[in-house]
Amino acid sequence: MENWNEGDIVQITNEEHHWYPCLVIVSEPKSWGIQGYVPIPIKEKVAPAYIRLEDKEITIVGKAVITT
Repeated sequence: MENWNEGDIVQITNEEHHWYPCLVIVSEPKSWGIQGYVPIPIKEKVAPAYIRLEDKEITIVGKAVITT
């Protein structure tokens, strides 16, 4: 189990996952993994698309500078 933090950037590494290989910003660390979001451009703004991922599906790749 990783020690995830809010604002971490993780990549989905499970090739079977339907969002593979998206980068996800962690919004809430959980005991089983994370809840996070992918920023999605919609018309004239950016909205978060939320997802929950287990530890075994992701790898940390960095830290977000800006979070929503």
